Amino acid sequence: MNLDGKIEEKSGQVYYVFEHEKQQFPVFLRILHDGDLLQLLTFIPCTVNLDTVQDMARFLHMANKELDMPGFCLDENSLTVFYRLLLPSQQKKFDEDLLQAYLGTGQTICKNFATVIEALAIGAMNLEEILAKVNEMKSAQGK
Repeated sequence: MNLDGKIEEKSGQVYYVFEHEKQQFPVFLRILHDGDLLQLLTFIPCTVNLDTVQDMARFLHMANKELDMPGFCLDENSLTVFYRLLLPSQQKKFDEDLLQAYLGTGQTICKNFATVIEALAIGAMNLEEILAKVNEMKSAQGK
């Protein structure tokens, strides 16, 4: 699939990296439940400040509520944000076209949300400011 896959030493997981706006997004792939599922984790390249964890959790909950394929997660132990997709297998095999679609969907969603997530993570904007911007954009589109 023209992905530069590698093995991560600590976990033994397969991963590749895609770039967007000079940032690297690692994507980890792991087989779960004896081959019944393939987990795709795409990490947003930022660390969440401790004082923004509550706003981040609320924002990710709101984003997931609106997405057709929700999957944003916050790991409070490592202060990381990632997007998780699970691809079911058919008889322990994964359809290449479906896998490509899932990988593309994950990349698109992460690209579209990364800037807002990073701004919130580092405290450049708070949740109220982000929501005000969203409402402003909705109003401008409705006119």
